[in-house]
Amino acid sequence: MSTETITVQTIGEDGDQWLVVGTTDAHSADEAVRQHIEHESGETIEALLDADELVEFHFYHSARWFWASQGGCESLFNESAGSDNFAGYLVSST
Repeated sequence: MSTETITVQTIGEDGDQWLVVGTTDAHSADEAVRQHIEHESGETIEALLDADELVEFHFYHSARWFWASQGGCESLFNESAGSDNFAGYLVSST
């Protein structure tokens, strides 16, 4: 039984990226994003993208993500040595 609390947040102007925190493995991040998409849209990612095959995600893991204001909006950044850093996966479908 897993004790992970995984959260998924849609980010990006086109909504084709997701920030996944609460897991340290890409398989769990993949499953969490797929469930998030289905919960939010009622469709699979494949149906949304009109894909004939399984959509493969790209994963970028970092233990040094942080949020900062840029141009009046909050943006996700990487590689800060600050105290507000957190670990997670940036997942994209492109």
